Amino acid sequence: MPSESSPVRGQAQPSAEPAPEKIFCRSCEQFVPGGSLYCPHCCGEDGRRGAIRRGAFIGGVFGLLTGGLSAAVWSSVVGPEQATGESVLVLTLACAAMGIVLGAIRSRKE
Repeated sequence: MPSESSPVRGQAQPSAEPAPEKIFCRSCEQFVPGGSLYCPHCCGEDGRRGAIRRGAFIGGVFGLLTGGLSAAVWSSVVGPEQATGESVLVLTLACAAMGIVLGAIRSRKE
């Protein structure tokens, strides 16, 4: 008669370590280890690539907002005759590009 401590024949014995859990990354559509804080395929091995991308995106958004505001102020100061569509667009896109670069540099240092 089998005792409580001895395994019964035909039953699976519990393993010492649980099977590694995999989760699905919605960004790259690959399976990653369940315990990881970030996707190694999207963010790199240490997560720096994802941080730089996030910083560049946030910097670009703030650059567009700043560029749009500065273009509105500039066009109201010089008048609608002097503020052509090309100059307003160049000013807005230049501020967005500076925001992208500064956001990427700032997040890279952190």
